[in-house]
Amino acid sequence: MRPTRILMVAAFLAAALGAPRSAHADDEFDVAVANNQVTVTTRAGWHINKDYPWKLVVGDTKLEKAKFALAETTASIDGAPKGAAVLKGAVCSADQCHPFKKELTIK
Repeated sequence: MRPTRILMVAAFLAAALGAPRSAHADDEFDVAVANNQVTVTTRAGWHINKDYPWKLVVGDTKLEKAKFALAETTASIDGAPKGAAVLKGAVCSADQCHPFKKELTIK
């Protein structure tokens, strides 16, 4: 293999392996919003990362990790104000963790 080609392959692999991966609700977890409650439920093989700094931001209101009920396969928060929201959390499997940022509407 030519040195230029080796460098191109190495650069591609470094970019692919180093790129952050956001979690996809379809693969790793589901999010439900009902009655001012937001619940994340992990799919098979995944669990809630209880060490991650969970946060729900609705307008100027920031609900930090202490407001969340974190269990092995669920993370939930009650009393969320109505409006456009951003949920930040993380789920893990046996060998990887995926932080996520999910936009929601709380009605």
